[in-house]
Amino acid sequence: MKNVIRNGLLGAGLLTLLVPAALADATEDLVKKLSGVRSMSSSFNQIVLDRGGSRLQEASGTMLVARPRQFHWHAESPYEQVVVSNGDVVWIHDVDLEQVIERALGDEVGNTPALLFSGNPDEVAAEFEITEADRHRGEVTYRLIPRDKELLFSLLEVTFAGETPRSMRLEDALGQQTTIDFRNVRLNQDIDPARFRFEIPDGADVISEL
Repeated sequence: MKNVIRNGLLGAGLLTLLVPAALADATEDLVKKLSGVRSMSSSFNQIVLDRGGSRLQEASGTMLVARPRQFHWHAESPYEQVVVSNGDVVWIHDVDLEQVIERALGDEVGNTPALLFSGNPDEVAAEFEITEADRHRGEVTYRLIPRDKELLFSLLEVTFAGETPRSMRLEDALGQQTTIDFRNVRLNQDIDPARFRFEIPDGADVISEL
């Protein structure tokens, strides 16, 4: 009996050692992949589901990101919206409403998921607890749980095929899920800096939170 108990304790101790190692490996692996993404352009399809799995919204368009902290998100259908950041300010332009919201760009990936690819990868490691959620047919999915429970998203998953981002899935505290699939991904190509500048259209209603 003593040997059984001793072996059980040894097994528990081994698991205690292995779990932090697994977390460290997943974190190191994801940070390495993110560090390799200096810029990215792609088309996307986004689906939003409620807690019960009913579809609330679907959108498609194009996305550009580049370091440091720059992105250009253009949802073309069913409603046109453009979101642009120059690294300091983010502009949200609802084209049909002729409305522009401008605000300072925060540092939290949990509030601005585009920063996962355009921000500092080391900050991602500090902001989230990272584990490997799935590995299948050459694709790896990483699960990121925010250390700060007050962030907009309670869970973020990102899937890579090799070194190429394939999708993101986000979940908020109410159980609403957003899935973004990337297509025609091109990495580390030169992107015109003008794509990360935004000019407020004439006649647009501007709501400034700066």
